[in-house]
Amino acid sequence: MRRLGERLLRRLAREGGFTLPELLMALVLGLFIVSVATTVFVTAVKTQPGLTTRSNAIQQARFTAERIVREIRQGSTVYTATATQLSLLTYVHSATCGGSPSSTAIQCRVTYSCDTSGTCTRVEAKPDGTSPGAAYTVVSGLSSGNVFTYSPSSTSPTSITATFVFPGRNGSDAITVSDGAALQNRTTTP
Repeated sequence: MRRLGERLLRRLAREGGFTLPELLMALVLGLFIVSVATTVFVTAVKTQPGLTTRSNAIQQARFTAERIVREIRQGSTVYTATATQLSLLTYVHSATCGGSPSSTAIQCRVTYSCDTSGTCTRVEAKPDGTSPGAAYTVVSGLSSGNVFTYSPSSTSPTSITATFVFPGRNGSDAITVSDGAALQNRTTTP
């Protein structure tokens, strides 16, 4: 029994745990892993607001493109057709042109204008262009105000395309939202 006790004590004496260099190496590796994880987390937290803002702008551009396409399809007359401006006679769901929303549709002159700062606005007016409502921003943050293209030409368009290009953060990730339609109720340009 005594021999068994001595053997057990010798075995326990040989298993002394970790050495100081092993503990230091484990500590360094642990700190490295924690610092890398912290850096990734901080970077993600810093970039999230920018990504959210960009995502919201793109969603607004999609909504605006869908609205423009709907108004083009319901449109009958194009008054102004340039790369930065589109003015057409179309149906809108308003009580009056530029007024409060309504369940019935009336014909109004709708003008989309885009400027060099990359902001596009929308204005409703009476069909003759009088009594315009307030202009409000429909999309911003674009690379250029050149949004509209016309087919076969801007003097007698039958098809209109709106293309919203958002600049990339580092040049390679620009995003384009594009949609178009033909005037289905087309009349001659005034």
